[in-house]
Amino acid sequence: MVTGQIESGRYEGLDSLYCRYTFSFGEDWRVVRGVEEGITQMSTARGTAADAGRLCVWNFPIDVTFKATGVHGWPQVVLSIYGSDFAGRSDMIIGYGAVHLPLTPGRHELFVRTFRPIAASLLGRFQSWLMGKRPEFRDTHFPSKGEGRDVTRVQSFGCVKIVVDVTLQGMEELGYAVPPPVRPGVRLETAAMG
Repeated sequence: MVTGQIESGRYEGLDSLYCRYTFSFGEDWRVVRGVEEGITQMSTARGTAADAGRLCVWNFPIDVTFKATGVHGWPQVVLSIYGSDFAGRSDMIIGYGAVHLPLTPGRHELFVRTFRPIAASLLGRFQSWLMGKRPEFRDTHFPSKGEGRDVTRVQSFGCVKIVVDVTLQGMEELGYAVPPPVRPGVRLETAAMG
C-alpha cells in the first residue's frame, strides 16, 4: 500500500506547471484499491525571479494498494510534467520521469530527475520550436521501460519531489525478508543494526 503526495517540482524559468502521473507495473500485479492515475492542479511557481528554479507546489495525494504473486514488475510512478513555454503556449511537455516505489516500509522522500525528448536533427529542433510542438512519447509508460530508450535523445531538465508512506504485507510468505520500517531522521544502516 502506498499513500503520500506528489509534493512539488522545480523547473528553471517556468512558472505554471501541472503533473500527470500513472503507475507502471508487471503482469502479476494489479490495483485492488485506490487511483492508478491522475492529474494535479496547475501550480504557479513561488520564489523570487532570481531563484534558480522556482518551486511549484502541488501536494497532490497518492493512495493506491497493489496485490501481486511475486516482486517481478515492482511498481513505478511515471510522471509527465506539462506547462507553458516562454512564448505562452500551454500544455507543452516539460519533462518525463519514473521511479520505482521503495522496497522498504516507512516514509520515503523520492526525488525524480526528469528529462524531455529532443528532435534528432537541428532542422527538427527548429521546426518544433517554430511550430510550438515539442517531441512527446506516445506511450505514457515509455519512461519506465528500457526497450527503445537507448535510441531516444533526451535533455535533462527539472526535478519532482514525491513523499510516500509504504506498507508491505505478506512478503515473508513469498520468501522475501522485509526490513523494519525506517523512522524519519534515522539512517538506514542504524535501523538495520538495531
